[in-house]
Amino acid sequence: MGWKLDWSEVAVLDANAEALGVSTTKLMGAAGRSLAAKAAEMVGDGDILILAGPGNNGGDGFAAALELQSMGGKPRVVASHNLQKEEAAQSYRDRCDAVEVWNSDTEFGSPDIVVDCLLGVGLDGEPRGSVADIIRWVMPNNPPLVLACDIPSGLGSTLFLAADATVTFHSEKSGMNFADVGQVVVAPLPWPAETIDCGPGDVLRYPPLDPTAHKGQRGRLLIVGGGPYHGAPILAGRAAARVGCDLVHVAMPRNAVDRATWPDHLIPERLRSEDKLGEVGKDEVLKLIEERGFDAALIGPGLGREEDTTEASLEIIQQLAEAGIPTVIDADAIYSLDEGTWPEGLSGVATPHERELRMWLWDEDPSEVIASDDIDPESRVIVRTGSIDQLHGLEGRYCQATGGHPRMATGGTGDLLAGCIAGLLAQGMAAWPATRLACHLMRVAGEMTAIEFGPGLLSSDVPPHIAKALAALTAD
Repeated sequence: MGWKLDWSEVAVLDANAEALGVSTTKLMGAAGRSLAAKAAEMVGDGDILILAGPGNNGGDGFAAALELQSMGGKPRVVASHNLQKEEAAQSYRDRCDAVEVWNSDTEFGSPDIVVDCLLGVGLDGEPRGSVADIIRWVMPNNPPLVLACDIPSGLGSTLFLAADATVTFHSEKSGMNFADVGQVVVAPLPWPAETIDCGPGDVLRYPPLDPTAHKGQRGRLLIVGGGPYHGAPILAGRAAARVGCDLVHVAMPRNAVDRATWPDHLIPERLRSEDKLGEVGKDEVLKLIEERGFDAALIGPGLGREEDTTEASLEIIQQLAEAGIPTVIDADAIYSLDEGTWPEGLSGVATPHERELRMWLWDEDPSEVIASDDIDPESRVIVRTGSIDQLHGLEGRYCQATGGHPRMATGGTGDLLAGCIAGLLAQGMAAWPATRLACHLMRVAGEMTAIEFGPGLLSSDVPPHIAKALAALTAD
């Protein structure tokens, strides 16, 4: 993997690995071995103090203690709690020699190195409770060396334990500055290569439901499409609603609006232009963008490729970029893009199939086309759709989506994917995690739909199964 992992991606990949048959126990053992090797390298036969928190980061510490014992060492292990939260971590703890549980009377001693396994990337906010107390206990004792497990405990908050070295796993994490983390050693984990691809773990980044939420809080989406074709924007809107987006507006020329069969949960925006977007329709869409406060947009399904339509599409995309609205560029709108370039300032996703990608970028590397030094590294994606979706993001991000059902090659499934991505963007997800989750959802939904409809599956049969797939993944 070439990119720096966002902290929340760590749990995603752990879950993907588990779904592929790799146990947490195996991952913890590998992490412990790498951590023990680095500690021994730093202090040789010196005194080692391992601080173990209540989660899997603490489990890595117990695994490291066992490895150091097998090497002839006698590490001292101080735990923050009486028990571990997870079974795998507890199993390593149970095999360790005497483990001390920290209290205010615990003596620090004079270790040559402190191995910090208190907290990992799952921290939300500042360290609390006994973990915070342990960090405050360590800091005034000024240990000669601190080795952090994955990241220094509390990193990113006002209370953290700076490290001289950090053993991090599989890939460097975002926000790891040398002054805080010291020397970074990236240790491999026994993951299958497919672990980094779209998978069930991606649902962990789906925004949780708020029991106090009100209408519109789960996002307001604008879909601009239609003209010669009216079904594509409707399919995209149905998919966006089925991933949980609250308010889905679909703007189409008036004749397309009149031809369409409208589900109750979509909001028609009837443009005055007759059969294509054109200048009149474009001006109305720009007014909608200015007035309605959309959280995301999708442009392209069923638009057509007449010259004035593509010119209007590009102006709308430019306005969305200026307004800071994350956008999915799909289907015919891809033909409005300048050859080999990404729209300036735009955050979002482009979803070309192979022919559209070649027409737009030719032999350019998609990752290079979207490259930028001053934006969120998860904010731009190009996904080449097909039997295998290929996702290209910023800073080396790349993965694939595989699986699904062959019948999903039918017309309209690309519109569904674009709608899924846009619906997730509208709920506040960044482009990279939204695209990963949408690609996986579509393949799971395709398999579920095929069980019911078999070779007669139509793209219009899929949206309810998108919701069922999301429900199944969030329930696990």
